[in-house]
Amino acid sequence: MNIWRFTDGKPGHDSQSIGLCDAIGRLTDVTRFDVQASSIISSLGQLLLKKFPFGETLPDPDLIIGAGHGTHFSMFAAQNARGGKVIVLMKPSLPLSFFDFCIIPKHDRVSEKNHIITTSGSLSPVQFNNNKSPDRGLILLGGISKHYHWDNESVEKQIVKIINDNPEVKWAIADSPRTPETTLKNARSRVNNGLEILNYPETCTTEIRKHIFNAKTIWITQDSVSMIYESLSSGASVGLIELKNKDTQKVEKTIGTLITENKLTSFSKWDKTHSLAPGSSDFNEADRCAKILLDKGAFN
Repeated sequence: MNIWRFTDGKPGHDSQSIGLCDAIGRLTDVTRFDVQASSIISSLGQLLLKKFPFGETLPDPDLIIGAGHGTHFSMFAAQNARGGKVIVLMKPSLPLSFFDFCIIPKHDRVSEKNHIITTSGSLSPVQFNNNKSPDRGLILLGGISKHYHWDNESVEKQIVKIINDNPEVKWAIADSPRTPETTLKNARSRVNNGLEILNYPETCTTEIRKHIFNAKTIWITQDSVSMIYESLSSGASVGLIELKNKDTQKVEKTIGTLITENKLTSFSKWDKTHSLAPGSSDFNEADRCAKILLDKGAFN
């Protein structure tokens, strides 16, 4: 099968669409082509003309996959010109009936229908690893966002406590484009042992995912939801570096459910018990969704 994967350039969205494409590739032979989404105005023009010039050199798609509102009209323009079934990840801004299949988190509260698949969280390209290195730890930092208040001092204190209380662990720490410059620098100066620094943008996404795959213990700031799901998918014990929320009730409910189900441990709880919820092999939403798509005839 030929898959056209539409991207809006956002890492969290790419993580989900790549995760699904990889999972489909484990069920059947596929060739994936990555296509940059066009602007809405450009895509509407392509729809009217029934042309999609960005895919002229590509074979016709069997599946068209994309995550993020910015991919929707481009996917429809491609389908209108070249065919294929459109699969959208995340709740779309357009009516669900417009899409052949919709893969949507449960917290968005959509009704179950034949073309709708609900998930426990974001899809991930990271696979479960049963042979993780017990002495490897990873800290993943998000940063300034519209959903959470970022408090440098609070984040740094949590990082220092985590590292200094686990001296037997070889820690790596990765920042992101949203991380304030002082956070990593200040935290590094306050810990007792050495740190492997994975600076953005010197460290590629593939390298970060290798660390996620291998690390037995992973701590993530609360704003980095896609990283939480990637880490859970890998089978790591995952801790949550806490932030104060602004207006993220849906996300907070999802994170709260993960904590209640003992899949994720908050810093506050860990600070009292010094114990993280164990990793699990049953958190692979990408493979589960790919198998459901197969059963529903999406690959025919």
